[in-house]
Amino acid sequence: MKIMVCHDGSKRSQDALEKTVELFKSQKPEIILISVVEEPLDATSMDEESFEKWRSKRDGELRKAAEWVVTHGLDVDAILAVGDPRKMILEAAGTKNPDMLVVARRGSGILDKMILGSVSAFLVRHAECPVLVMHG
Repeated sequence: MKIMVCHDGSKRSQDALEKTVELFKSQKPEIILISVVEEPLDATSMDEESFEKWRSKRDGELRKAAEWVVTHGLDVDAILAVGDPRKMILEAAGTKNPDMLVVARRGSGILDKMILGSVSAFLVRHAECPVLVMHG
């Protein structure tokens, strides 16, 4: 079994990862972590510098999450992609062919409780595999 978990370094995404491991650990799934960094809007050196700092931070968070998975006795594959999160996650899912895709729901306000975030809603509509949206 392969489970792809979207991880953006947030507490919600870490909670989704931990709940996924808790729910499926007995099946010894391979956990595929994916994190996506959006490209800078401008090509200025300031934007490029900011992007590199953000990419480096996200890479560190992804490594930390991967190490956490390993400490729980599961195999892990980590992907750091650059681009539109919706498209990059969908592309990675097409390539890695997971049995399930896990994403954390965004937002915490009253309106946010009634709707999915744009990435999770997109994945629910377009992914070829089942999508589990974890509510915090």
